[in-house]
Amino acid sequence: MLSGGTDSALVMTRQPFDGLRSGRHPCWRAILAVIGIVTGVTTTAAATPMCAIDMGSNSFRRIVASFEQGRYTQTGIEKATMGVGDDLTRNGRISDAKLSEIERVLAAFVASCKKDGVTTAVAVGTAAFRDAPNGGHVVDIAARLGIRMEIASERRESELAYLVGALGRDGYAVVDNGSRSIELVSREGGVHRYLVVNLGYRVAYERFFAPIDDPAAASIAFRDRLREESSSARFVTGKKKLVGVEFGDMADVLFPASELEGRIFTLETLKRRLTEITSSGAEFSALKQKKGIDTALPRLVVAVFVLEEFGYSQLELTERELGSGLIIEAGMKR
Repeated sequence: MLSGGTDSALVMTRQPFDGLRSGRHPCWRAILAVIGIVTGVTTTAAATPMCAIDMGSNSFRRIVASFEQGRYTQTGIEKATMGVGDDLTRNGRISDAKLSEIERVLAAFVASCKKDGVTTAVAVGTAAFRDAPNGGHVVDIAARLGIRMEIASERRESELAYLVGALGRDGYAVVDNGSRSIELVSREGGVHRYLVVNLGYRVAYERFFAPIDDPAAASIAFRDRLREESSSARFVTGKKKLVGVEFGDMADVLFPASELEGRIFTLETLKRRLTEITSSGAEFSALKQKKGIDTALPRLVVAVFVLEEFGYSQLELTERELGSGLIIEAGMKR
């Protein structure tokens, strides 16, 4: 736990080291060397990990991972709940207290990167930093700590979201549902197309669900607004697959527990759950008290809307975050 602001929370998970399976155990290195001699196949060095910091409007994530030959391998992640977007809404800028909190969290992330043997950290800031008149101050803070930070334009954020969802492959459609914005993205023949809708889960919940007791009316109003805002996004239709980025809370809060990466939700399953929630005012009132519902329910509505509107029968989820796009991009350039 990292103390700082009143709502900060830092949680870290690490994947266990499996020396035998990875080929890093001494015995296996010897066996692999023999195989190389017998078959004439040379083994390549392990991929170099990167430390990327995803500075979202609601939370920051420090990701340690690598991307080589189309394979994304994540070895560690830390998360800090920051509420930068809420701070911006209250103050019209990122407050001095929040800037100090950001500096403390980034410093802790840099120390963790060095512990993991990664000396270089890169970072990307999203909608809240674009909108803040003093967003550049955060870039300066990051630079003093040795972090190369960029504040992503809408186009840049959508490009990274596509890399996260499609691992750089052409022909996919990606929907990235953040706290302040939703990106709809596709790429075909190297041509990248995107639309940003400023109705992320935090914005949507406060506008459509928090003040309304009629869940069906709230859902319909939100979907009508989504339809109006995304009418020019027909470019996401007819792709190989629709991938959802940042839908983990929807899966965790509203559905039985299961592995997130590669989890598939059919349109039928999502619609059934949404109907269950919106058909009873009493159930909706009780559900509004559930932790995480403000992040989960708007994403459920978005998932149903995107599948219906653009003609998909299922949504495949990924646990990769926007910062993963920086790692995938670097791996593709190598």
